[in-house]
Amino acid sequence: MGGRMYRSAGAIARVTAGIGVAALIIAGPQSLAASPESSGFSADRLHRLDTAMQAQIDSGRYAAISVMIARHGQVIKDGRYGYQDLESRAPLRPDAIFRIASMTKPVTGVAMMILFEEGKFQLDDPVSKFIPQFANLMVSTAHGPEPLDHAITIRELLTSVAGFAGGYAINSSVPAVDEAYARAHLTSGTLADMIEKLSRLGLESQPGAKFRYGVQHDIQGYLVERISGRTFDRFLAERIFQPLGMVDTGFGVPSANRKRIVPLYTYDAQGRLTPAADQGGLASAAGETPTFLSGGSGLYSTMADYMRFAKMLARGGELDGARILAPSTVHLMMSDLLPENVHMAFLQTLVGVGYGVDLGIILDPGRASFNSGGIGKGTAFWTGSHGTWFWVDPVNDLIVLGMTQQQGAAAAHVGLPSAAPDIRALSRSLIYQALVDPSR
Repeated sequence: MGGRMYRSAGAIARVTAGIGVAALIIAGPQSLAASPESSGFSADRLHRLDTAMQAQIDSGRYAAISVMIARHGQVIKDGRYGYQDLESRAPLRPDAIFRIASMTKPVTGVAMMILFEEGKFQLDDPVSKFIPQFANLMVSTAHGPEPLDHAITIRELLTSVAGFAGGYAINSSVPAVDEAYARAHLTSGTLADMIEKLSRLGLESQPGAKFRYGVQHDIQGYLVERISGRTFDRFLAERIFQPLGMVDTGFGVPSANRKRIVPLYTYDAQGRLTPAADQGGLASAAGETPTFLSGGSGLYSTMADYMRFAKMLARGGELDGARILAPSTVHLMMSDLLPENVHMAFLQTLVGVGYGVDLGIILDPGRASFNSGGIGKGTAFWTGSHGTWFWVDPVNDLIVLGMTQQQGAAAAHVGLPSAAPDIRALSRSLIYQALVDPSR
């Protein structure tokens, strides 16, 4: 698939030279606010990112990629590569809407911490204080069920060590529990329906004993509803999206805007891109609001919207006068909160990486599994299963955001088998090699 469809900072600057500010405004929802050179980047070196991302399009491995970079709060690059869809081959829109999948999780974490700041709970409160059905959960073992050795805490829920299984085989230590979760169809009803189902199922491990990527984030969504008295979608809209001006983020997309949704692609038996069979996720069709408001994977968003969310985190909880969280709370979210001797794990145990409130945390940049490179210590990050990714690097005051819609593209980010090249890792190498004057 040929045809250069990217729009780099340098290209915009050349096209608009002598035309005036108005030309920059039409470049997209997130017009460039600073030049790469003014922010310590080499424009020539940063162009390597354009070349590499375009090569992924030309090779047929991806249909669409967006990458946005901000330094010191100013957007210095807004690159778009490929197509809005392969059928029309129209250029990827600046306001394209993406399924962000697991990049929903940090948003859910912020919602929880808003309630924390209001004194509605403490981290070491038992979850059963708000979900009494969880007071008598049992742990499945090889010797039969055994009682909890302590009540599950909200801290454990926020750090994915609460003991719940995932419903799939990755890092499963008690396959029978995962099989029971899968048979229960946890996402087939509402969040409240999921809680009732979970109350009748066993845990995989004692609370605090094991990291397990799974249903904890959806349980957090229910907790937001239970504690706030609002539906999860309404709480996110009123307390996060509206204050931050995230106008295109939500669990559904208005019908008039659904043409902006980027199709989700997969590979056919010959390795060619083809539309994925399921375009609607938890809903019957793309853009429809599902009954199950997943705190783990349910949101749609845009590059401009999610960059505003990331900027809020980078600025200590505030953006353009909208204070979402206090700096101390954001610092807590971006700290490693895992219990001693418990590590993030998928098919393998990750090293050099911790976990905060629904965010991965870089502890040792040189050794960080699937995250090593020039990235700064303390960087908070996460990804979505369809290839969306972001990180907030406090050492270099840098935000990177990327989005694509390739089924399973994020698997390589955590060491799982994937036919899709790891463009998050590629972007990281090419971005940091271009940061030639970090002092600026």
